[in-house]
Amino acid sequence: MHTQLRIALITEPSGGGSGRHVLDLALGLAGRGHDVTVIWSPVRAQADFVDKLTNAALIRNVPLEMNRAVGLADAKAYLALARLLRQEGPFDILHAHSSKAGALIRLLPKSIPGARIYTPHAFRTMDPDLKTPQRFIYGTIERLFAPRAAKIIAVSEAERLHAVSELRIAPHRLQRVVNGAELPKTASRATARAKMGLCDDQVAVGFIGRLEKQKDPIRFVRSVKAAARHVPNLCGVVIGDGVLRAEAEDAANGGRIDFMGWQDGPALFPALDIFCMTSQYEAMPYTLLEALHAGVPIVMTAVGGAEETVIHGENGYVLPLEDDANTLSDVLVELAGDAEKRIAFGQASRRLAETRTIEAMMTGTLDIYMQNGGPGRELVQKKVS
Repeated sequence: MHTQLRIALITEPSGGGSGRHVLDLALGLAGRGHDVTVIWSPVRAQADFVDKLTNAALIRNVPLEMNRAVGLADAKAYLALARLLRQEGPFDILHAHSSKAGALIRLLPKSIPGARIYTPHAFRTMDPDLKTPQRFIYGTIERLFAPRAAKIIAVSEAERLHAVSELRIAPHRLQRVVNGAELPKTASRATARAKMGLCDDQVAVGFIGRLEKQKDPIRFVRSVKAAARHVPNLCGVVIGDGVLRAEAEDAANGGRIDFMGWQDGPALFPALDIFCMTSQYEAMPYTLLEALHAGVPIVMTAVGGAEETVIHGENGYVLPLEDDANTLSDVLVELAGDAEKRIAFGQASRRLAETRTIEAMMTGTLDIYMQNGGPGRELVQKKVS
């Protein structure tokens, strides 16, 4: 006998890492017999997110327009969300993903049942380039709204520490549940390398993500280009797209770097010999977890996710955020020239992957749901044999 919960997952991004997290969570919870509704915004929804969500038979999905930027449209979104929750509810759990949905559910009146759970997927204030006035505004909002959530879920230790030290959120309001991932069962090194056009003797260093300032693809390109001067069989692979693509391609001019645009990253991960992440800030990116499951060495900047995915010197290297491209290129030269070390690092990554699964993420989240209940708990919980 177990307790069935009615759960509403609310997300504004409807894509990317947070969208993938919502889908994994929704599918897993529904598979365990819980009643799951996903409330999502079509404003900047990605096609793959919409396709997977609308084809998930066990999940109810309800579109509701929410904008990323703060503005007058937020009042309309708030009223629409309140009305929707009254119509579709009551729910035991209202779990918001990302800052916009997190703000909206924490502003809801107590007359709407459901424990408020909030997963930021990287606080906006983690961005080192955020201007002081914006940092103050976003930080104040998070600090003031924090007591209105039954629990705030941090997806990495770095995010949890940021909430405590920078945002001054009480530690007891926070709980860490690391994201989980898995690769497609059909993913294989041979198939992935064939799709990439890689020869057996080439050492492929990969970047997977949006080509924008946060991810710093320019640093990646310059580092790979510099390393390739010392390692003739080294090549770079960029999977992703974004506003910095043209600049990144210009920086790569004359180097052995292939820009593939958006591809099925998880399926192609086994082709890589080294995964490199040059982000300026993160919470817990899925690419790190996929690198673990693919058994790939990781070289990354010291941002969120490092503590959970890289043991420095055992399955990869964590480099200071302020280091320049030369430090990164030196590390790539070392790893590219040492096949035995890459094999050892890859084996260590696979061992770490055993605890970074979707099942573990879902179990940790469900434990928080069961511990926190909600105002409508006595109304909607059902005992299921």
